[in-house]
Amino acid sequence: MSNGSYCTEHQQLADQRRAEQLKGANKRYNRTREESDKFYSTAAWRRFRDYILITRPLCVDCEVEGLVVPAVVVDHIKPYKERPDLGLDEANVRGLCRPCDNRRRHDRRGRD
Repeated sequence: MSNGSYCTEHQQLADQRRAEQLKGANKRYNRTREESDKFYSTAAWRRFRDYILITRPLCVDCEVEGLVVPAVVVDHIKPYKERPDLGLDEANVRGLCRPCDNRRRHDRRGRD
């Protein structure tokens, strides 16, 4: 996994440090994940998701561009982890196609 900035000996140390950092970051993320994962596996969410996709069948982002693309993802505008009280609020969700959902997730992580 050498990127050319370290000699072979020190690259191994840098790779080990990076692996430890990622391990810690994943532990912090996974602590809150279990709670939100439970929500997304409930019958209430599945019924709500199906209802949204039936009543709003098109990707909202594509519609803005004048495209007609089916929505396959129900996305929370205010993330469930931050506002679980809005988990089943129709005003807090939008239908997206997979590419638009991926783009929005990418943007939320602060990358361009």
